[in-house]
Amino acid sequence: MDEGALERLVEIIVETAPDLLLTHAEKDPFNPDHPVTYEAVEKARQLASGAGVASAFRTVRPPEFLLFEPHQPELCGFVPTLFLDITPVWEKKQKAMEAFASQGYLRQYYSERAAHRANHARRIAGHKDIERAEAFQRALPQVVRSL
Repeated sequence: MDEGALERLVEIIVETAPDLLLTHAEKDPFNPDHPVTYEAVEKARQLASGAGVASAFRTVRPPEFLLFEPHQPELCGFVPTLFLDITPVWEKKQKAMEAFASQGYLRQYYSERAAHRANHARRIAGHKDIERAEAFQRALPQVVRSL
């Protein structure tokens, strides 16, 4: 990731002002491009939100920063800190996975993983209607005004 590409990524974040950035885990022993992507997104997020730069630059409110669950979470240091109920969009997710022919071998894995994560989500939230869920890891602490 050269300096020009990083600058363009910062520009995109400033132009779009996203509420959420979603990227790979920081560590992945099987996909060397994933940590590179994580590092670029993390640095661009920091620069776009004004971390370490003069206030003369145009910046955005820091977006939420989440990591999606990798195929081998245990080897990537991934710890789920957020579960998303994907039950209402599960059929669309399946069709999207079917369209991604190069990774067809992952369909069964992600289907089983979604059922396992739904079990965790049901137990945590007490919602018996969650059939499929995805896990994410917050890269930054959550800030609240009260508990």
